[in-house]
Amino acid sequence: MAALLHILITALCTMSAVITTTPMNFAAGMLFGILPGAAIMNVGCVVGSMANFFIGRYVAREWARKRLQESPTLSALEAALQKRAVFIITLARLSPVFPFAMVGYALGASAVTMRDFAVGTAVGLFPGCILYSWIGVSMKDMSSKEGGGAGSWISIMISVASTIAISIYAKRVYDDAVKDSSRTAVNKRV
Repeated sequence: MAALLHILITALCTMSAVITTTPMNFAAGMLFGILPGAAIMNVGCVVGSMANFFIGRYVAREWARKRLQESPTLSALEAALQKRAVFIITLARLSPVFPFAMVGYALGASAVTMRDFAVGTAVGLFPGCILYSWIGVSMKDMSSKEGGGAGSWISIMISVASTIAISIYAKRVYDDAVKDSSRTAVNKRV
């Protein structure tokens, strides 16, 4: 029951463009452990993202389409999706550069299939969910009577450094994919 409640709250936070799920990630690690907590968070975030995708596709398509066209980042993302949708969505979910809720709304207005969106979102979010759950477990260990000691602090620092490194790498690969898409589009016009 606690896991379902956590999934529901996470999905609702994910649907919001203003409420972060980071505290929920930490709490999932504290409550359920690293891998179960990461899986619970991943399901909640994917459910919320799918709701955003659905809203962008069927309820607010014109509004989402306008946001997609107005944002250079989201427009570039749509262009890169033409060839490798799952890969590009995975990279977008790995990197915090993209506004999380807006990606769901905007890609709902794009030609991306719901399946590709769901798979790319689930795969791209899972590493971050694991790292945040690990931080949550480490925070729980540090607050216990025994204390987590230096090992917990090292775990947290490794988690944060890994998240930053993955984000930088994902952004770099994404930028390369967008450049490749742009070059292909220019060559087709010539």
